[in-house]
Amino acid sequence: MTTFEQTPDIRALYGSKWTTFAEDVLPMWIADMDFPSPPAIQRALIERAQSGMLGYTLDYPPLKEVVVARMQRLYGWDITPQDILLIPGMVVALNMVTRALGKAGEGVLMQTPVYGPFLTIPANNGLFAQAVDLVATATGQHTFAYHTDFDALERAITKQTRLFYLCSPHNPGGFIYSREELAQLAEICLRNHVTIVADEIHSDLILEGAHTPIATLSPEVAQQTITLIAPSKTYNMPGLACSVAIIQNAKLRQKVAQQVQAMGLHVNVAGLVAATAAYQEGDAWLSEVLTYLRGNRDFLVAFVSETLPEVKTTVPAATYLAWLDASALPTPDGQSVAQFLLEKARVAVNNGDFFRTHNAQSGRDGFIRINFACPRPRLEEGLTRIARAVKG
Repeated sequence: MTTFEQTPDIRALYGSKWTTFAEDVLPMWIADMDFPSPPAIQRALIERAQSGMLGYTLDYPPLKEVVVARMQRLYGWDITPQDILLIPGMVVALNMVTRALGKAGEGVLMQTPVYGPFLTIPANNGLFAQAVDLVATATGQHTFAYHTDFDALERAITKQTRLFYLCSPHNPGGFIYSREELAQLAEICLRNHVTIVADEIHSDLILEGAHTPIATLSPEVAQQTITLIAPSKTYNMPGLACSVAIIQNAKLRQKVAQQVQAMGLHVNVAGLVAATAAYQEGDAWLSEVLTYLRGNRDFLVAFVSETLPEVKTTVPAATYLAWLDASALPTPDGQSVAQFLLEKARVAVNNGDFFRTHNAQSGRDGFIRINFACPRPRLEEGLTRIARAVKG
């Protein structure tokens, strides 16, 4: 049985989460866990290092075969090793796909709030972002959730719209798209000849319910979809930069592969070895960490409801990220909530501006994202600091 309340000194290891801010700041921002990676990953890396063979590894059939078996076991999804490209990191993969399939002056459709790079990657590659707001609905006195306005989404599509970035499960909203919602999104994209780029990096971090890869809806959807997954969030190995692109359309796959090759990109051998070990042997550890994360999520939701009545929170069905609407807090001089908490509570959270366009009505953004993948005493300390600062 793994204990998730004993962690190494991450600051001494130069982990970015712990070294970006001053030593008295409790970091609850960037999306990695404070828990050590599974023992299977540690063993595999040690064994490879002890072999002394750390040369170029430009392809890695063992990882592709493990991914094929995993997709069949989890989703009944039949793919082949030839459908898979290995790319060093999710943000890199999004850039490569956008560069390969889009042209300057074309649009990328997305739903906001959303993972920050979605908003910037199009412009980095000569395209432009077409953001459509998700609709927030109260689910309780202190909780809320998002849903899609399908009419607004389709109205936003123009002749220039080439790609649709789908974040599924959603970051920062923490929700899981139903099969019916995915079918409606897919139908809109197919009818308008828009290629779906599905970021499914959080698909293994399911706290309640079940994830459906959008490409599994039909062969037609699969042919118009690029699915991106990675073990990085699931098994806490983002520093090894290994992502998997599943592209069943041969023409699309060739275009992306050419772009990756043109940039001279390949996953390093440590990432390949660790990812293979994670997918082969990491699921017992994952089951334990998901149980712990459910407890942390429930603790956070209860704390916010009982101690911070001005604040509303999502109840994530997936991810280890809570999205809080703190816009009712009267922070001084239009200061963002995140900056206020950094200064007064000495807690680092993600500012809502990273995930959405600027809130023109209030002149500031009142949303924050909190990472609750940490020992529960640390979570309690962070939330208590926040409550004291708010009350003060």
